Amino acid sequence: MPVEPNTGMQLPYKGEPGYDQAKAQFPELYAAEEKAMAAGQAPPAGMPGDEGPNDMAMQDDMAMQGDMDAEVPQAPMPEKPYSVNAVKTLLKEMNKALDKLSGQDIPDLEVEMPSKGAKLEGALPMDLYLVLVAISESLRMSGEDFVDKYGFDPASLTSDADLRKVTAALKKMSKDKKLIEAMQAPAGGEQEDMEQMQEPSPPGFFDDDEQDLAANMA
Repeated sequence: MPVEPNTGMQLPYKGEPGYDQAKAQFPELYAAEEKAMAAGQAPPAGMPGDEGPNDMAMQDDMAMQGDMDAEVPQAPMPEKPYSVNAVKTLLKEMNKALDKLSGQDIPDLEVEMPSKGAKLEGALPMDLYLVLVAISESLRMSGEDFVDKYGFDPASLTSDADLRKVTAALKKMSKDKKLIEAMQAPAGGEQEDMEQMQEPSPPGFFDDDEQDLAANMA
């Protein structure tokens, strides 16, 4: 990068603010810089266009990390601090509901709750919030009837009253046999594949394996 001879300050590159004025004031410096670049000398570190493989990889990693962060849902901040008891009760009921809805004994989710006395600091713990998001999405996939009965928007849980409503909904969900059956049922595509595998071949029709067997027996 050209350096102003009197002050030692670095002069701007093309495209940077003040480039035209600096080039007009110090044409010799810019001419020497351009001549060096034309001769094939590597531009100084930090010069625009001087991104090496490592720099480009780092930029790609940063961009990917930015995309991942954008995709992760962020828990909302409460209107006023949640009570620790309300959050603990929600967590307890959620762990019970997960066992019932999955039909398995899932290890209980345990979360740290930074608190000031009886009040939680900040938003809901991220692990707890992400499970609530997953449950809400599972409800949506199970059918509109279940959404109408138990549906909730995790992003709108901004008060103790909201947490208590979800806690009550989870308690009811864990006792709803139809919902449990719907959540434990294979996904539509998987169920169709299983049914097709179980269906016998129509009379007079041989699948590939049966054709190979018949050819070997001939």
